[in-house]
Amino acid sequence: MTADVAIIGGGIAGVAAAAHLAAGGSRVVLYEREAIAAGASGRNSGVVQHPFDPALVSMYEETLDVYRVLALELPEAGFRLAREPAGLLLVSRHAGVVGPLARRIEALFPHLAPTVFEDGDLQVIEPAIGPGVSACRVPIGYPVVPAAPTYALATLAERRGATIRQGRSASLVTERGRCTGVRVDGRFEPAGAVVVAAGPWSPGIIDPSGAWSPIRPLWGVVVETSLAKPPGHVLEEAEMDAALGTGEVAAEAGVEVGDPATTPEFSLVTAGGMSSIGSTFLEAEPDPRAWTERILRRATAFVPALLDAPIRDVRACARPVALDGRPLVGPVPGIAGLFVCAGHGPWGISIGPGSARLVADLVVGQAVVIPAALDPARFGAPGSEGSPS
Repeated sequence: MTADVAIIGGGIAGVAAAAHLAAGGSRVVLYEREAIAAGASGRNSGVVQHPFDPALVSMYEETLDVYRVLALELPEAGFRLAREPAGLLLVSRHAGVVGPLARRIEALFPHLAPTVFEDGDLQVIEPAIGPGVSACRVPIGYPVVPAAPTYALATLAERRGATIRQGRSASLVTERGRCTGVRVDGRFEPAGAVVVAAGPWSPGIIDPSGAWSPIRPLWGVVVETSLAKPPGHVLEEAEMDAALGTGEVAAEAGVEVGDPATTPEFSLVTAGGMSSIGSTFLEAEPDPRAWTERILRRATAFVPALLDAPIRDVRACARPVALDGRPLVGPVPGIAGLFVCAGHGPWGISIGPGSARLVADLVVGQAVVIPAALDPARFGAPGSEGSPS
């Protein structure tokens, strides 16, 4: 089989690229070594959220459009995006953090109009939160069942004519500076172009020598619980502001942030009747069970009802984080016909389909300008001196 485009990776970016390309008439084959949504796309907390980064906002807005069209075009898949966001509460037990954080967000995005709620007033709008907590409320955040958008987009891609081959590892085949296809089970399968969308494993596929490694895995552990009266908002600890991309307000306010290697931070998203609790940012793959008690102990300081909530699942996933926190979207420098769409960090389901649309348009020759902040060339070319590691 000769494909117009081969895609490596069955996460949200890969299946979205397959759906976009197949809609335009391209013959697409997607290779996934495990299963659709087996990585962070299916094992995250599940929230489509504004990324608080000007370089990523257009991809977020495009992603919202993709999801709304998806719900209309494939209603039987069961994926829905709410008409209005649930609202994000950035919570803290340190009142001096939420005010500066709200001002930082308002300076970056005035239209988001963040609002500060002190202890007492906060419990009026969100009764699930315990005493001694303040928050900055931002009218964003669409909770979704974690794997639902990826499954739905994979179904849409197949309906549009794409072929998805699960349980198949693919490696690149290059000749004289051009990617000519992939090798699967020892067999060469030609393709006019190849898109690598394999999350944290993308650099190893593009450059097996390991010299070019602008994306690293940061592991997150999620504890899934069942709450009788879950919060209506998405909850995230305000001290996670550096990870959110809004700066380091907590440090500037003199609040000591725990060592991420031993101390989890708090987040909670409820979708499909289940509340997913996190968050961790770990360099090495963890044993999820070793983190369960620590995550829940941290979480009950904000939502006391979690103390008695039954645990339904504990899982871990590797978030693909680029060295500068922004994804690689576009052509791989030095190798014609090869493209990458990876490194979305915690924003995969929030900006993945939008970034995939950019790459898909590039593949078919449309005049797309990739911002310098997203261009893979900012990390040099694979195999060249000075490549990041």
